[in-house]
Amino acid sequence: MMRTLGFVLLLLLASGLAFALGWNQRDQRVPPPPPPEAADSPALDSLDARAARLRGALERLAPPSPEEENSLRRPRTPNYRVHLGWADSLGVQPLASEAELGRHLASGALVPLVDTEFYVVRTLEHSKPFTTPALRESLAEAGRRFQAELARSGLPPYRFSVSSALRTADLQADLGRRNRNATSGTSSHEYGASVDIVTFRYAYASSPQDSITVDVADPHLDRANRLLVDTYTEAARSRWDHLYGALARALGSMQRDERLVVLLEAEQPVFHVTHRIPGDLDRSDPDSD
Repeated sequence: MMRTLGFVLLLLLASGLAFALGWNQRDQRVPPPPPPEAADSPALDSLDARAARLRGALERLAPPSPEEENSLRRPRTPNYRVHLGWADSLGVQPLASEAELGRHLASGALVPLVDTEFYVVRTLEHSKPFTTPALRESLAEAGRRFQAELARSGLPPYRFSVSSALRTADLQADLGRRNRNATSGTSSHEYGASVDIVTFRYAYASSPQDSITVDVADPHLDRANRLLVDTYTEAARSRWDHLYGALARALGSMQRDERLVVLLEAEQPVFHVTHRIPGDLDRSDPDSD
């Protein structure tokens, strides 16, 4: 009897060991599910949908109409003397030395002009990245108006590009030697109250709000977000004329509100903008040559 019971227990133990070994081998035989292929990636599907919406939104965003452009060109927009008058009134006096620049920065009469959520400052070859506080605030307001139209059109918050700011007399003279279209004599840039904004360059900066998110694990998610930045950047290059339309409308509204004087230059692809204050029609008369 005891021998039979021992045999049964031994048999049960052997069966349990065999079952456990077989289960472990089963786990080893069944590989984990493979990662989804690109064709099955929710993140890349979302990227394709975003790209299609971006193209459609840019196409619907109107380039500037002839009326919108002409209102910012001579003879309908204030002439350059008006820019000089406002710059002389609201800016600093032209700089004779770097020491003067330091004093203006210390007093707060001039402030650094750096990249913000509304605009980027390109590498400046013939000017310095400084401006008056009031002009810097007006640029931010122009950026808010620009991005507001983009948001209404379902577009991300592109930023416009500043290409020129404060110039010393030496920098202005050097520019004149290199560029025959540069202003001869005193420039409104020398007062720190004017900047140039490029018509065809727009920058995209990624943000968490714009990122692609998916509800499942997707190994292509990081790649999709990198490609999304590339997609937005390339769209700004290929459809810049539509973004230019929104910027022209934003700057036009700033001019109508007497916050800026705006000149869409004929020889250079830039808006020349100068800070102003409301009122004082004598200084803002476009026919005051």
